Amino acid sequence: MVLSAVLAATLTACGGSRLSNEKDDTGIAVEMPGGSKPMRGLEALLYAKGGSSAQGKIMVVQSGDRWRLSITIFGLPPSSTYRLAFFDNGNCSSPNAFSAGKLWPPPGTPEGTRLDRWIPTFSASQGGSIDAVTSLPNPSEQNESVFRKRSVLVFAGIDVQELKPSVRNDVVACGVFDTIQTLF
Repeated sequence: MVLSAVLAATLTACGGSRLSNEKDDTGIAVEMPGGSKPMRGLEALLYAKGGSSAQGKIMVVQSGDRWRLSITIFGLPPSSTYRLAFFDNGNCSSPNAFSAGKLWPPPGTPEGTRLDRWIPTFSASQGGSIDAVTSLPNPSEQNESVFRKRSVLVFAGIDVQELKPSVRNDVVACGVFDTIQTLF
């Protein structure tokens, strides 16, 4: 009963706006309350791997001939360096992230691009977090839906390793790109 009253008060405070998770024709836009612009993109919620305590999320949004990545990670050792890489399987279930498959080149990636060096490295702050934005080339101007159900892995250090079953590696977090989750 109290929950119903709180929910009713919240809806009234929002001006009776419709709260929904409707998708546009690409299947990736989310309608926001109060008639604000739809939130576009995909996000990967990051979960710890390899005994780390890393968590966070990475969002990808298409913008013309660029993909914009917003990166928020916490629970990392301070002042350490990390590298991100995309993998072809949207599966982070194995303890060492082997289930993520192989390095994945987004459509239109120029021939000869080193996928293990394509995304710049990031350094964790003294508090053990990364909060960064970077952009990557999108020469074929694909929308971000090409990332849906693909994995993003966070590696400690500057190297991206080939994933092998039951072999220890430097993966500290893994996430799978899907529709952006909102409270509304």
